[in-house]
Parts: sequence; structure tokens; C-alpha cells
Amino acid sequence: MSRYMRYTPSPSTQISDRLFRAIDFHQNGLLSHAEKIYLLILAEDAAQVTALHLLGVIMIQTDRLERGMELFDKALSIKPDDPDMLYIRGNALQMLKRFEEAVTSYDKAIAIAPDYADAHFNRANTLQMLKRLDEAVMSYDRALSINPDYVDAVINRGNALQELGRLDGALAAYDKALSIKPSYAVALVNRGGALQELKRFAEALASYDHALSIKPDFTEAHYNRGNALLELKRLDEASASYDKALSIQPDYADALYNRGLLALLRGDFIAGWSGYESRWDRKKAPRRGLLISCPTWGGEDVVGKRIIVYDEQGLGDVIQFCRYFLYLAASGADVTFFVRYRLLGLMRHSIAGVRFVPSLPEGEAFDYQCALLSLPFAFGSRLKLPPGETPYLRAEVERVRKWKARLGGQGFKIGIAWQGSKAGKIDNGRSFALAEFLAISRLPNVRLISLQKNEGVEQLRELLEGMTVETLGDDYDADDDAFADSVAVMESLDLVISCDTSIAHLAGALARPVWLAVKYVPDWRWMLDRTDSPWYPTMRLFRQQTRDDWRSVFSDIESALRELMDKERQRTKKRELATPRAPVSWGRVDRQNHDSRNQERRDI
Repeated sequence: MSRYMRYTPSPSTQISDRLFRAIDFHQNGLLSHAEKIYLLILAEDAAQVTALHLLGVIMIQTDRLERGMELFDKALSIKPDDPDMLYIRGNALQMLKRFEEAVTSYDKAIAIAPDYADAHFNRANTLQMLKRLDEAVMSYDRALSINPDYVDAVINRGNALQELGRLDGALAAYDKALSIKPSYAVALVNRGGALQELKRFAEALASYDHALSIKPDFTEAHYNRGNALLELKRLDEASASYDKALSIQPDYADALYNRGLLALLRGDFIAGWSGYESRWDRKKAPRRGLLISCPTWGGEDVVGKRIIVYDEQGLGDVIQFCRYFLYLAASGADVTFFVRYRLLGLMRHSIAGVRFVPSLPEGEAFDYQCALLSLPFAFGSRLKLPPGETPYLRAEVERVRKWKARLGGQGFKIGIAWQGSKAGKIDNGRSFALAEFLAISRLPNVRLISLQKNEGVEQLRELLEGMTVETLGDDYDADDDAFADSVAVMESLDLVISCDTSIAHLAGALARPVWLAVKYVPDWRWMLDRTDSPWYPTMRLFRQQTRDDWRSVFSDIESALRELMDKERQRTKKRELATPRAPVSWGRVDRQNHDSRNQERRDI
């Protein structure tokens, strides 16, 4: 039997020859032979606690968990202070995903046997599943205080520390594991993961290579190696690593997905969208937003068919991909979009011929369903490139008037956003400090206007000396409709400058001039090297040439802005020179009008 299914008979346990034979079969992996003997013993003596215990172990080993629980509960009713049974019962509860009960069972085992290292270890594992990470680390520490060479406890402790963002501690834990077991490929791969999060990509690559020298068919090592190579912009090698992982495990969803992202990054949309469909099957993948009994649309004829599309991922994704509704409706479909409530107003106001609902319509039948970001895949070769026609979103006329009046006409007005949502790893490297706008804020006639909401706005309270950023007041996008004011404000701006967040998508969808600051290895949608975007014709991309170097990006933006404003001044001057001036009459009425205009200028 494995340590996970530990059984240690006490000195007082009476073991008959038949029971001894069953245990021998069990320990040698002959589970069906052992099970038959345990059942024979229990047929004669239903309270034989050792047979109950070990038959329960077999039930767990063969995935008959509920039956195993029944046997353990019966055995514990006879012998309630057996730490091994409490421990194994905890394992069964963990496998059944009854995590809180599992912790309780481990606690009971530990109360009886405080130095039970395996119970501390599996308790820690369960706490990690419950996301009680600090408690998990303490339980791993307790297991290691009992058994300092418990290598799996060291590795899992490192995993918990990594999840807590304590990367240096995680790296130290993996190094400790490797000092105990130098050829442990799992520890090397996990170590590479910590190095990768620390942005030490070359060292991470070396760690993965070391793991593969020990275990050449280690799928996760090939996959993670591909991720490190991608961050190093060694794209051909990254693709080869994903291919190698898939040659070993063809259904490895994470590798299929990342290979698809790499294809999209390179502009290979046909292969890219195909791989992107694996997103639902990845480890830690989000659940699909809609599960109803109708087929998924895969590009079939939809003339006269009812299709429901469901919202997924971030606000920027909805803004980027809602354009496909125009093509879906043009194909003859009756389209319903199941979208989060906050975006209802913007969608309904902008896109005709589509029904937008915040909840699943009751009692309605649909011919097809489709996730929003699966529409490009379903359209397939009919839309080989992203449909780039803009604008496809629009602002409410009354809100535009309101914000035009509030902002006024003076100055070169630039809306800015610098911080995306910090949830998850998507924000890693894409956001920058508000202080990067300092040089731009000092340019003559420039007005910087914050479009930032929620995360990042605290930086407005600590502006650098000489830096001015206007804010739009407490009523800016304060109601339930996301972006209702943002789209109206953008209609009064000369330019939007943003990090890779929903504000940039919004400006592009409105066909407003927008400059996007892009990190060294960008999100797939911004592709490679080019300064334009097939998604948004009015967008210009400014890319990092060195990882994390925003200074040079903003230096390029400043130079481009000076050039743009200089051209604008020249155009204005030419228009003024080309406009004939009417002779001035200094009669009483004209003089009043002249004074009135001067007063208006002073008011502005």
C-alpha cells in the first residue's frame, strides 16, 4: 500500500492467517484478491475493525469513495481513536472535494498523533485547495519539523508561497527540495515557474532544460519551456516546445491554447482561433457562461435560426468582439446576446438588430449557442482577417453635449488611462505609472484628462511636481451603465493614450484617435512589430523594445505628439490665412458684440 493509504497495525492487533494473507495481497497490489478475503472475514464478523479499515482503503484506491467512507465510519464507530483511519478518511473526503470535513478528520488524527507528518502534509494540501494559503504553509512547516527531508512537503510549501506571491520564499523552497533530491524533475519545473514569475526567464529556461535532461518526456516541462521562450521572444523555439508537449500528450489543452495564442500573435488567425477553442479545457479554466441544451454554433447556415451568444472574459473583450454581431445578423440569424448588466446600455444604444439580455430568457428555445470569443473561429475562412470597420459603438447625443460643454474647447485634450484590472496575471507588465505622463503634461497647450476608474486612481493624489491631470468629477461613469460617460467624453477629446485595457478598445471601437502603449511581449491581439492594428484603424501602437522599459515608449509618444501638434498648428495657420477677414464696423451694436465675445473668452 502507498503512504497515502497508510496502515500500521498496532502491537495489540490480532491478525489471523486469513487476514495476514489478505494484507499480503493488498501490499503487493493484488487488490481484487485482498477484497474477496476482507469480504469473507466481514461476512463472519461484521465488526472486524482491521478488515473494515483495509476494505475501506481498497474502496478508496479503486475510486469507490462513498462506499469507502461508509466502511471507515463503521470502523471508527468501533475504534474512534485510530489516527490512521482518521487520516485515510480525510484523504477520501479530500478526493470527494469535501474539504472542510477533510481538515476536521486530519485535525482529529493529529490530536491523537501530533507527530503524524503525513496528516500534517495532507491537511496542508487541503487547506491549499481551500485557498487558506497561510494556514497551509504553517501545516507544511509542521510536517517538515517532524521530517525535514519530506521533499513533497517542501515542494508543496513552495507552491503555496508562489500562490501567495512570496516568490523568493517559493524559490528557496524548491532549492531546498533539490538539495534533498537533486534529480527531482518536478522540483526543477516548479523552480522554473517561480523564476518565470520573477521575470528571470533565461534562468527559468535553464531549469526546464535541466528537468528535461532527467525526464525527456515531461510534458509540463516542454510546455513551460515554451512559455519562457515566448517571453524571451524566441517564437520559433516556443512553438517547437508546444509541439513537443503535444506530441507526448495530444490533448494537453494548455499547450493547445498557448500554441493558438502564439499563432494569433503572429497573425495566423485560422490556426490561432482553432487553438483558442481549447481555453475551456485548461487547468483552472473558467466555467462556460451558458450551459443549455442546444448545439454550439460552428459556422453552419444560420438563416432564420435563433442563436444565443454569451459574454465571457473582460470588458475589453466584449467591446472588441461585439463587432461580430453585425456579421452574424447579416448572415440571417436572430441574435440574442446574454451580457453582463453593466454593458447593456452601451450595447443596446450602439448595435441594432440584436437583442441584449442580462439573464437567460426563460422558456425560450435556441437553435445554437456560442461563446463571444468563439465567433471568429465559427466564421472561419469567411473572415480570414479581423473585421476592422469602425465605428461600431456610439455615444448618446445628450451625454456628448453635456461633456462638450463641461470640457470646453480650449487646449489639446488627451484622455489617459494607465492601470488595468489587477485581477489575475493578465496585468503582469501591461500597466504603467501615471508619472510616465510627466513630460507630456508639460507640453504647451496639452490638457491631460483622466479616464481612469477604480484601480489606479489613487495615483492622482500623488502627482509629481509640475504635473497637472484633470479629473471628470464624481458623476463620471457613476451610474450602472459602464462607459456611458466615457464614450461621450471621448467624442470631445483630440486623442486617447492608454495602457492595454478596456479604455483603448472603447476608443478604437468609436474610431477615435488612440495611442496604445504595449509591453515587450504583448497580448496576442496586438500582434508583433507593427505600429497599427487590424482591429482598430484609428489606433497607433507604441511598443517596448526592452522589457519593462516604459521610459523609451513615452519618449517616442512625446516625440510623436510634438510632431502631431506641430502639424495641427500648421493646418490651423493655413486655414486662418485662407479665410478672408470681414471689415470691422465700429458701430454701437458691433462694439457690444465685440465686448461680449471678449467677455466669453475671459470666462473660458
